[in-house]
Amino acid sequence: MKTLRGLAFRLFKSNKFIVFSSIVSIAISTMLVLSMVLFSFNAQDTLKSQLKQTYGEMDLSVGFEMDQGEILTSILVKEIHQDKMVDKLSKVSIAHLNLNKLNTSIYTVGVENDYLAKSRYHFSKPLNKNSVAMNKGLAKDLHAKVGDKVLIENKTYTLAETVKDLSATGVAPDMLILNQKNVKDYIQAKEKSSAEATYLLIKAHKNESVLKLADRIKSYNKNLRIVIAEQDAGVQNNLQSLHTFIIVLSALVLIITSLILISNFELLLYKMKNQFAIMRSIGASAKHISKIIILQSTVINTVGTGVGFLLTFCSQRYLYSWLGKVSEISSFPSDFNVGTTIILTVVMFVIIQFFLLVPAYRSTKVLPLKTMQKNEKINYSFSKTRIIVFKVLLALSLFLVIGSQVFPTRGTYGPGMLLITVILVLLAFILIFPIIVTKGLKWFLPYGQKIFGKEFYIAVKNLIPQVKKNTMIILIICGLMIITVFGSITFRTIQINGLTYLKKEYVMPIIVETRLDDSKIDVEELTRKAEQLPDVKSVSNMSNQGLGEILNSKKIADIRYNVVDLKRLQKQGLLEHFSYVKGSNKENSIIVSEKFAESHDLKVGQVLHLGMYVENQDESIIEGNIIPKGDYVVTAIPNHLLDNNEAFLDWKSNKFKDVDFYRLYIDATDVKAAVKEIEGLKSQYPELKVSSYDQSVKANEMFYQRWGIFIVVIATLVVSTMVGVFNSLANNIYSKRKEFAVLRAMGMTPKSIRKVILSQVNLYITIGVICGIVMGLLVTLILLLMDPGKFVIDYKTILSVVVSMLVISTFLFSYVSRKISGQDLSIELTNDNK
Repeated sequence: MKTLRGLAFRLFKSNKFIVFSSIVSIAISTMLVLSMVLFSFNAQDTLKSQLKQTYGEMDLSVGFEMDQGEILTSILVKEIHQDKMVDKLSKVSIAHLNLNKLNTSIYTVGVENDYLAKSRYHFSKPLNKNSVAMNKGLAKDLHAKVGDKVLIENKTYTLAETVKDLSATGVAPDMLILNQKNVKDYIQAKEKSSAEATYLLIKAHKNESVLKLADRIKSYNKNLRIVIAEQDAGVQNNLQSLHTFIIVLSALVLIITSLILISNFELLLYKMKNQFAIMRSIGASAKHISKIIILQSTVINTVGTGVGFLLTFCSQRYLYSWLGKVSEISSFPSDFNVGTTIILTVVMFVIIQFFLLVPAYRSTKVLPLKTMQKNEKINYSFSKTRIIVFKVLLALSLFLVIGSQVFPTRGTYGPGMLLITVILVLLAFILIFPIIVTKGLKWFLPYGQKIFGKEFYIAVKNLIPQVKKNTMIILIICGLMIITVFGSITFRTIQINGLTYLKKEYVMPIIVETRLDDSKIDVEELTRKAEQLPDVKSVSNMSNQGLGEILNSKKIADIRYNVVDLKRLQKQGLLEHFSYVKGSNKENSIIVSEKFAESHDLKVGQVLHLGMYVENQDESIIEGNIIPKGDYVVTAIPNHLLDNNEAFLDWKSNKFKDVDFYRLYIDATDVKAAVKEIEGLKSQYPELKVSSYDQSVKANEMFYQRWGIFIVVIATLVVSTMVGVFNSLANNIYSKRKEFAVLRAMGMTPKSIRKVILSQVNLYITIGVICGIVMGLLVTLILLLMDPGKFVIDYKTILSVVVSMLVISTFLFSYVSRKISGQDLSIELTNDNK
């Protein structure tokens, strides 16, 4: 075993440059993957901790506004507590009590000793009628310690605990926490009130909807103010996207890194195969060679992942700070989760080790003489099987693409079929790639000689027999360009389409929606309250969509309708002005879109006898059971209706009970101020969702700033891949030093040798770039069939990557070629490159 270890490390020493570059590649990829995944995990953890810091374990809080003149009575509290959807209820009383030592009133919270109150106000010790807790800042000002006596409202309390200053919770910086009964008694005595509490902390049962619970609680008293403990949905969705994308991106980093490592390791094995062959010929078995290779790959992998682990640990704080600034997501922790990081590092080690052992395994199964022959073989042939499999894969891909668009099940299975198509197309491309490149180079050879000279001809002539051997390097460049093209097009398309969608969605600056499917909001009351707000200019409304039937039609004709305030929509310019025809008025008019009218042969003035379907308790329609709802006159046929709806009825004519409030369209004199005023209505209508065009554009920008993290990561991936590619190309060029020495011996000048080397390198990159761009566009087009539409090519990003690769390779390999062409010719001719 010692002898094998000695041999392995001696071989390491003779190939230290390749070993070092392999370790660096593994270290960089390990750091990238660990940093990205830890960033994603920490971002999710931060949201959860911020949410818990603000709300604790509660799902919602319930109470009245101070100026409403209403209180939470014991009867109302009991009713809410006994609701079957409520799991836990905790009473909280708020007052301002006089702290004798400071002679000032301090914000005071009366709480019960349960987990809801403890998690909300972050105290842990139980509070009895004689104990108090306070924030650390206040305790410091009082010079009070746990166990000291504190005089509050002339009554003595013992300081049981100090808590952190919780400015993030929105309460006053200085706070006293007492037993709820003490504060309740104080409020009842001072205000002559029978209030059981100021507000309630409520936890819903595990499988119950918090929104539905809030709606039920509103039924006990419509003036109740309800706050739902939830994080902003946009932030949650964006960070979930971040989490998913980073995992996918990490997989791509691993794949590209593994390809680079295989390329490096293939070169390492090439340089060592002669030694292995000699060892086999003097008695070493395949098992011995296998042990040496496994030992070498394990050492390279262990050192690489270990260094990557340490780099992640050292750079964690700076990396998170930087990504936080880029994404404008503040307060990301720099916690280094050792357990998670070790598990991820081990997983990476196993994956990379598998990729390293594939070429190693093949090398141990070849006999000594065959090893020597294979090592120097340059004339690779391509089997007919490769072409047959390529045609089969292409035919399957074409079938799946057609099937995803025309089959009846395309809505369900179409996306999956297109994803499989992409995989098959990429496999087909990898199979046919060496053949296409070889034939393409042979075709271009005479033209290249005329355009670029004899050096280019020699470079291509030497490259053609080695295309199959060097396919890995070109495929890495190609893979990089596929990621760049697909990623940049996807990002730009989402960005442009997002802004276009926002312009269509926000016909008015502010949109107010309900988040419940069966909202019981009084539309007129809500509209009136919104109109009365100081900065609101005008308001219109719309119901959700209902389904009825035209009973006097020659054939069965369904009609999907929305109930609106026609006058308000016209005032805002969301519906064209029209005059009521003979026999029509606000209560019996129906407005239908031009498209619907044409498809059902409807004309202005025509009378429609409408009916409503009867529904089961589960809201499913009972076929054939229709309740007539009266006659409606077609009063106007606009080119199109708001949100591309089919028909509008007025709320005054609403005999249809299957529709509820859905949306308000609000114009404002000051959008920002109006949004704040409308947010105040959420205390009475907690299910409302308020959004504005300005906020959405800003959120859109924040979304792209967060997705900007992906751009940074992709840029890092591009740079690290470039480093790997240039490293592999450098190793490849160095392995051909004897060939270049022979060319020099045949009369070529050092300048010509430099031209040959630069021609070969730039040819590798050019082939990879062209194939990568073509395949990237093809993959994008296939995947865009899931949601056909206009896509935007990000020429700037693609061109930047291409130019960067060509410029850097020219500078780098100018130095490498100068170094090789300047070596002593006699030494180079005797060098075996191993």
